[in-house]
Amino acid sequence: MNDLNSILFLIFCGATTIGLLLVLNLLLPVKIERIREKLEGHYARSFVIGLIVLGLSLAILLMFAYIINLPVFKTKMTVAGENWQYVNAGQMPMPGIFSFLLILLALGLFCISAIGLAALANSLGQRIGKANPSINPNFAGATLLVLSGLAPFLGWFIFAPVAVCVGFGSSIQFLFQRKMTPKILN
Repeated sequence: MNDLNSILFLIFCGATTIGLLLVLNLLLPVKIERIREKLEGHYARSFVIGLIVLGLSLAILLMFAYIINLPVFKTKMTVAGENWQYVNAGQMPMPGIFSFLLILLALGLFCISAIGLAALANSLGQRIGKANPSINPNFAGATLLVLSGLAPFLGWFIFAPVAVCVGFGSSIQFLFQRKMTPKILN
């Protein structure tokens, strides 16, 4: 890829990510608002929870990927006497099941992370909106989140992983929150 293609690819990825965050804010406003409430003031707790759960989830993803590529699933079989051919992992049922679980888990992680990042963008946008009310807060927050993640080195290796962990942790807190039971007064 030449430099122009790289720049166009970067612009396209940034624009689609901003669009995704805006669409999630529009489609799930109540959930995003509740996740943002979980996030406000508890950034460190959301980061730690996100780091732990993402670490465990990535370990499970790596385990599934390792199981799929085990040499046991790439056995030889005879076809018409002397002809040997390898059996692909896709032809056997167990690697297919593990492949399906790998894709399902990766898709779930992406969805939970995207919803958490939309809440983080909403939180950033609300803070920006207090300073300048003429700007759409969701657009401003999503743009700030994406552009800060695209900053060379500091954004790639520090800000983007921290933002993903914070967003993922706040989504996990929302998903596994205890239901409040109303107290009956005597």
